[in-house]
Amino acid sequence: MLLKRAGISHKINSSLFDKFLQKGDLFMRKWRRLRDRSIRQKLFLTYSLLMIVPLVVISDYFYVYAMSVFETRIEKSFQETNLQMVSTADSFVSNMIKSSERPFYDEKLIEILSKDYSKEAYETFTKSMDYRYISDNVFKELMNFNPDIDSILIYPKNSPLIYRRGYDTTFNYKYSPVHEPWFQRIVNNAERPVLIGMHEEKQMYAKPRPVLSVGRMLVDTENFEKLGVLLINFRMEKLEKLFSGLDDKKDVSQFIVDDNDTVVFSSNPSMVGFKHRQALAEMESNPKKYYVVQHESSISGWKFYSVVHRDKLLAEIIQIRNTAVLLLLLLIGLGFVTAYLISRSISNPIQRLSRLMGKVEKGNFEVVATQDRMDEVGQLAGSFNRMTGEIKELIEQIRQGEKKKRSAELKALQNQINPHFIYNTLSVIKWMSQAQMAHNITEAIDDMIKVLSFSTRNTQEFIFIEEEISFIRSYLELLQLRYYNVFEFDIEADPEVLTCSTLKFMVQPFVENAIFHGFVGDSAEYTLKLRVEKAGNDIQFTITDNGVGIEDERLQELLAQEKSNGQTMNSIGVGNVSRRLKLHYGERYGVRVHSQVGKGTEVSILIPAIEHHPHSDQEEREGYA
Repeated sequence: MLLKRAGISHKINSSLFDKFLQKGDLFMRKWRRLRDRSIRQKLFLTYSLLMIVPLVVISDYFYVYAMSVFETRIEKSFQETNLQMVSTADSFVSNMIKSSERPFYDEKLIEILSKDYSKEAYETFTKSMDYRYISDNVFKELMNFNPDIDSILIYPKNSPLIYRRGYDTTFNYKYSPVHEPWFQRIVNNAERPVLIGMHEEKQMYAKPRPVLSVGRMLVDTENFEKLGVLLINFRMEKLEKLFSGLDDKKDVSQFIVDDNDTVVFSSNPSMVGFKHRQALAEMESNPKKYYVVQHESSISGWKFYSVVHRDKLLAEIIQIRNTAVLLLLLLIGLGFVTAYLISRSISNPIQRLSRLMGKVEKGNFEVVATQDRMDEVGQLAGSFNRMTGEIKELIEQIRQGEKKKRSAELKALQNQINPHFIYNTLSVIKWMSQAQMAHNITEAIDDMIKVLSFSTRNTQEFIFIEEEISFIRSYLELLQLRYYNVFEFDIEADPEVLTCSTLKFMVQPFVENAIFHGFVGDSAEYTLKLRVEKAGNDIQFTITDNGVGIEDERLQELLAQEKSNGQTMNSIGVGNVSRRLKLHYGERYGVRVHSQVGKGTEVSILIPAIEHHPHSDQEEREGYA
């Protein structure tokens, strides 16, 4: 059962609620214009929709429910008619199939079809006798069993002769059905009968004639050898007689469509032979105009349709429609009134609170909202009062904090040593040592000036790699002087990385750690190497020494150390460097340390290759991201 109830409901609803839909469109346009207007208008529209939409849905539900009584009656009538058509057609098809079973179990027929005529002594005589038996016994008995049969044919495998019997004496010897799709279906379905819908029979008649057929492959039941094809034809007029007096309703059109999608019966005879889409295209594609019931036979696979024009159905439900529309309009009017009253009761206190907020915006924190309600609006007024009080307290706290901050900054300025004084003093000492030809002292002071300048001059966190290397070189020369050249150092850097960016003081803690902790004892062959090279899209710093190495436990302590001891140049520990690298560049980058006691230590630092633009640290980080 495929009664398309939703389609008829949709058509009637479209005509019933046309005015309501126009009003709905008007409200949607107003909603877009009211987005920046008062909250009262928005609440009014919201509550209107919340009440009107359910009203429309409920009204539509009861309207459809009222129509269902009428539709059920129509449906029942259509169902009975269609089921009667299905039952009649199934009975006809079942008789067709039963007719094909009788030859299948005829042992004499199977014996004839199994013969090898080339081995027969009297081949012509034998064929003649066999043909007479099939025509006069098998075919005649079968046509007596089912008078609806028009013609019978057997296409044997063991002979080019075609066994046939029918009411028409003509025979088309030039035609062969072997390549017809329905013939191949019979061959491929072995022992099962094949129902063939409307098609042209070209073998038995002077002119091709539309027929219904049933076919079966005849096989030897002992060895399942295929012996021939049985074809039983029925004239289309037989089917038309079955349904000629089935229903005398002039408003109802009936169709039967076979498994080839061809109309084999219609209350309008001119439609017989057309394809399903041609005959029913308008009716099925226009559910607003036609009311269609369909069933499908489980035996034949045919489809049965009953169709009626919807205009014949609408006349009886006009009164129901008018009553539903009037009731709906009354309920919509009541919904608008209710929505207005509710929106006003909510928006008025909010508007008062909005005016108070405007005063606060201008700097008046002494306003107090009236709390005369216990609902959410009253709670909002209470929160507003608490907020204004907290704002006043915070403003006072900020004022006091600013006073303390300015006082602390003043003290810091008073206690700060001017680094230019130190530079100038060291420069004077440098020129004095040059005047006295003390070149070692001159070089040491020059390195000290570079180190001090690097530490105090540039406050940015990111610098050129070239600057970091220059600082490390001066720093190592000072340490050589301090430790009486107990170690040698070598620095190598790819020219392409010198303009890239790095963190300030990234290498110094590891160089310092190698000298203070690795170069101990009396060995005179300590060497420190620093290599800076490109590694794909990254840059790798490698610091290698041949010192005494570090035990694993001590190594873990150094890697976790955020600050160095007081004997070093600055307070940055190796653990601090690792944390800064991951913070700025991500977990992929950082420090890797490998050390062997008695052999030395190797430190690898990996950072991304980023061109340095000395504007700000924030720009460096954004450039990497």
